[in-house]
Amino acid sequence: MLFKPTDVVVRVFLNTRDAATADASMRECLELVAELAPATVSFEQADPAGLRRGFLVELMVVLPPAAGERPDGVLLSTVRPLIARLGLDEARFELDDPSGRTGGVLVPEHQRDERRTACGAYWLLAGIGVDPLTGQDTDEADYEGDGDDL
Repeated sequence: MLFKPTDVVVRVFLNTRDAATADASMRECLELVAELAPATVSFEQADPAGLRRGFLVELMVVLPPAAGERPDGVLLSTVRPLIARLGLDEARFELDDPSGRTGGVLVPEHQRDERRTACGAYWLLAGIGVDPLTGQDTDEADYEGDGDDL
């Protein structure tokens, strides 16, 4: 995946709990997916023996950084509208490192049952110039290996 070192890469995790089929899950999230225009989308049936039911949806959204912000405020300023759109609690946003390059919001387990978030959103991870899930930056994220095969 190509993104710039200044882009804010966001992973959004959804749980369409009541969807009995992949088709139903996709229809439930279609409006949100169309609105966010993610770079990648994945749908997976939840493990019947696991904690979640229905389908799990993962979106990767690449956003330009908020303009005119101090470096330590760019991440939250950029994802703030997305946090609000998903119905997540901005007060729960936490930075993962002192540099302010990565952070996220996790909906507490007891609140997930209340179903107040868009499409069952339960986790948002964000990083500046880095995929917050894999830790790969723009140079590593496009290919694996040493490049001898190019």
